[in-house]
Amino acid sequence: MHLVFRHSFYRVITASRLLNSIGSYLYNLVFVIYATTLPEANWAVFLANMTAIVPTIFTFWVGVKADETRQKAKWMINLGWVQAGLFTLIAVMIGNKTFLVFSVVCILNFLSDLISDYIAGLRLPIMQYNLAKEDLFEAYSFAQFSTYLANILGQGLGICLLTLSDNNFTFVAFINAMSFALSSLLLWRNKEKLTHQTVISNSKKQSLFQQFGEMYKQMEDIFRKHSTSNFAYLLLSILILNALGGSVSSIYHFYFMEHTLFNLTYGESLLVMEFILLLGAIIGSLTPHDFFSKQEFSFILQFNASLFIVIGLLNVLGLAIWLGFPFLFGAAYLMGKLTPKLDALMMEHLPSETLAQSDHFIGLLFTLSLPIGTFFFSTLAVYSSALTWICFSLVAVVIFFFSFKK
Repeated sequence: MHLVFRHSFYRVITASRLLNSIGSYLYNLVFVIYATTLPEANWAVFLANMTAIVPTIFTFWVGVKADETRQKAKWMINLGWVQAGLFTLIAVMIGNKTFLVFSVVCILNFLSDLISDYIAGLRLPIMQYNLAKEDLFEAYSFAQFSTYLANILGQGLGICLLTLSDNNFTFVAFINAMSFALSSLLLWRNKEKLTHQTVISNSKKQSLFQQFGEMYKQMEDIFRKHSTSNFAYLLLSILILNALGGSVSSIYHFYFMEHTLFNLTYGESLLVMEFILLLGAIIGSLTPHDFFSKQEFSFILQFNASLFIVIGLLNVLGLAIWLGFPFLFGAAYLMGKLTPKLDALMMEHLPSETLAQSDHFIGLLFTLSLPIGTFFFSTLAVYSSALTWICFSLVAVVIFFFSFKK
């Protein structure tokens, strides 16, 4: 937090990131609510869920391209204008509630999320070049906090704007476009501060899979020196855990179509659930010296899996929805520990020329299973909520036992 007040460059880059992230998150819940207004709402919600997580498949490739980009500041600014244009197009189209329009909006939303990922990769070397080494950990931790904050603000603002405008999806899309435009405008006005090391072309061309393999080996070597856990099993546990953590929102998207929470509307119920998840993750990331932060990765995974087992069982038994929310908060809190813990370990030992792809590789490790998990649980949820929660608990049991491997 102190870095924001004493470093003008970091203030600019943080404010720009916040605006861009709000633009990325503002339409998330609004898009799901829009899907419920279409014919065959279950399948529309399924497609909306998949659209939100498919960009994670490309995150490592996007990181490689960001590292290879020479004029990083120029592309950061220009691509923000492109995102504003995409959501202006969405605003023009979304008034027509047909599956064809919905499909096109899904594609445009996907492109915007992909661009946001690319901009995040361009931003990292600029931050590394302009900040002292001793400030990097604070900068990265606050960056994660600002992402969580943008998630809460963006989704909350989206629901509020939708309510105030009497479900005017066009109006909300225009506000979204303005958020991206303001992010680029701020960077453009401070473009002289967006400096970075000269990008040197790598004459040794490697395939994406070769780069992926080398990055994995590099991470395995670093991890072996600083942890007693088995890296392969730990990685598998993290992938499965994130399949659950990333899918839980998607499951509730369907669950709230059949169950009510304190007589709230569908959109308000979703917002409460998202707020609990994000609040847990924020507090988890802002408490780097508590009991759990000092534990091994395996212990955090075991505790997290136990909480997911309880959440699944509570919903299988058909008990009050709110009973599972404290456990949901706890699971999000622990997941907020895993990313910074791994990020800090890796960033301390990685060279600048592989920084963006390394960061995206770490992101890929935490999100690779999201499309599979979301697809699997969303497909089950279309047919049976009870079966979905049973499978959810069983997968959590698998994580629990995998994380014991040394």
